[in-house]
This record gives sequence, C-alpha cells and structure tokens, in this order.
Amino acid sequence: WRKPSFAESQRQGKDYGNALHAAMQYIDYAACGTEAAVGAELQRLADGGYLSPAQAQLVNPKAIADFFATDLGRKLQQGNVVREFKFSLLVPAEDFADGLADEQILLQGVVDCALIEDDGITVVDFKTDFVTEESVRAKADHYRPQVTAYADALSRIYEKPVKHTLLYFFHMGTFVEM
Repeated sequence: WRKPSFAESQRQGKDYGNALHAAMQYIDYAACGTEAAVGAELQRLADGGYLSPAQAQLVNPKAIADFFATDLGRKLQQGNVVREFKFSLLVPAEDFADGLADEQILLQGVVDCALIEDDGITVVDFKTDFVTEESVRAKADHYRPQVTAYADALSRIYEKPVKHTLLYFFHMGTFVEM
C-alpha cells in the first residue's frame, strides 16, 4: 500500500462523488430498506449499465441505507420525488451582482432530489465532501448560494413554497438545513 498523491486523492474523491450521485439518480428508492437491499440495487444498476462495475464498488451501501432510514429518506421512498431535475430560468441579474437592475441572466442547474408535496417542496442536495463536526457548517455555507438558487427555481416552476432546503453529507450521515 502507498499513500495516494494529492492528484490521485482528488480524482478518487471525484469518482466517488460521481458514482454516489449516479446511484442516487437511478436507484429504486422504495427498494432501499436495508444495506443488503441497497447492495442488490447497486448490482442491478451495474448489470443494467446505469453504473459501471467500478462505480458500483465505490458506493457504500450502508451510507445509502442510513440515508433511507431517516424520516426524510422514508418520505422519499413513498412520495412524489424528482431527481436530477434540470432547469433553466431567467432571473434578475441584481440577485447576483449589484448595479444590474433591469437585466436578467439565464440560471441553469440540476437539483439532486426534491420531494413535492401539496403544502410545499423539500429540496435535498447530496454531498460527498469529507466533513467533520467542526467543518460541516462552513462547508454548508459554501453551498448556500447553489441550494438557494435551486429552491427559488423549484418554487417558481412548481408554484409552491419551499418548506425545507437541505444538504445531506453522506460522509457524516447528517442533514444541514439551509
């Protein structure tokens, strides 16, 4: 065993993030009640070509099972869920920079997951960053503009209020409300 170089470590982190996001995009949420069931889903995705075998090996079934064991995870298994929701909207440019009144910019994004309910929307953005109790708040603050933009876009598109805007850090198995 040798310690990976910084570049190798960065690539491995990116590969893991891509693999986990692909799994969360295609996995059958309702079939993810246990770690073994998640493992079977990952195998199904690899067999079907949704994940490469290498990607399926990178994903930790326990981390996904732990997510679905949360109250929100159980709701997602039964609710009206959108995943990898692509959007493009014209938004006021002054929301992003001063001095741009009467200008608009095209905002494009991809929302990892959202639960659409009669009384509003819960936006969930999945994160694979390495975080600790000490660093998680700062990392969440880093992502705040992105998640806020997602929430605003979904609220406009679905014409519903956003009830919750959450980051889920798989490394810690924790939600951060924005």
